[in-house]
Amino acid sequence: MFRNIYWKRILRTLRDKATLFWTWIFPIIMATLFYVVFANLDVMGQLHEIPLGVIDTESYQQDISLHSALESVSDENGDTLFTVSLFGNTDEADIALENGDIDGYVLYDLMGDDPTLVVSDDGLNQTLAKRFLDGYLQIKNSVSIQATERLSSLLEEETYTKEISLSNNPPTEKVNYYYALLAMMCLYGGFQGLITVTYLQSNLSPLGARQAMAPVGRMRMVAYDLLGGLTMHFLCLLIAVAYIIFVLGTDFGSKLWLVLLTCFVGSVLGVAFGAMVSLTSKLKEAAKVALLITVTMVCCFLSGLMVGGVNYTVAEKAPVVAWLNPAARITDAFYCLYYYDTYERFFLNIGIILIMALAMLTVTALFVRRQRYDSI
Repeated sequence: MFRNIYWKRILRTLRDKATLFWTWIFPIIMATLFYVVFANLDVMGQLHEIPLGVIDTESYQQDISLHSALESVSDENGDTLFTVSLFGNTDEADIALENGDIDGYVLYDLMGDDPTLVVSDDGLNQTLAKRFLDGYLQIKNSVSIQATERLSSLLEEETYTKEISLSNNPPTEKVNYYYALLAMMCLYGGFQGLITVTYLQSNLSPLGARQAMAPVGRMRMVAYDLLGGLTMHFLCLLIAVAYIIFVLGTDFGSKLWLVLLTCFVGSVLGVAFGAMVSLTSKLKEAAKVALLITVTMVCCFLSGLMVGGVNYTVAEKAPVVAWLNPAARITDAFYCLYYYDTYERFFLNIGIILIMALAMLTVTALFVRRQRYDSI
């Protein structure tokens, strides 16, 4: 009996085009769009050399301290903060500024006093150049003339801390969106649970009416059918993970087997959620599907699928909501595997997910046992 119900459930899922689209094709389309849209996401916020112009006047040539200051702002690899271009007059500098060749230029006034920064736009590069020049002038004006030759050493930032990485994996923003997408796929397992329970209810489906006459316990039939739906949904997750890793080239870190474990646990939660929605609600099937999608989308939004960083804001402002959000727990479990070397928080998330799934399956079992029909 188990083999018959189990395989019939798998075959029925393969023939259900709508379910296959939402649990398999749609997430792959979303992953492909993420790949296209977020291709340069990790390099957008990185700091690059700032093209800075200087009017090459006698005042600049005599300001040895500014020369030293510009040379001192470099990292340990020798990468400088500024690439300096010299201009003979302001007309040349204005043309370069207008063409976007430089982000600003340093100009000494006619009296040869302190230099000023000329910019045509407000941005990160202009702000950094302004802060550098303000800092230079503050230090220069605070030391005596006799100490001018030591100005460059004052501008050099002493480092008393060493930057280390808490993870062997490189930091990235893209992977968080893929994690939220996988969490959405897990919750979309609710379609499998909803369809299973709907088609097994005698008052909603002819198939359910026929199965109600079978000499098999109702709980066993529901369990076998849910297991078949879970198998198909987890297979869809495996295909999606393989596509994201091997086709799109996204690195999920070295703990891939734990990533798959998280997918499986999330899939159990999704199937349990769909079964509970189907049994506890008296809405029509279309309304149940709409309810399932709505709840899933709200949970995924709060986990950072649509807007990056929303999950951190929710965790800070409403931690209870964050811990009760199944999509957030699944996403956080993936996040822990990528960034943490320890497993305490990961297994805490897995435990919460399993408790949620167990609670939903318990509610489902109670409603299945209480269902009675006067006639079929």
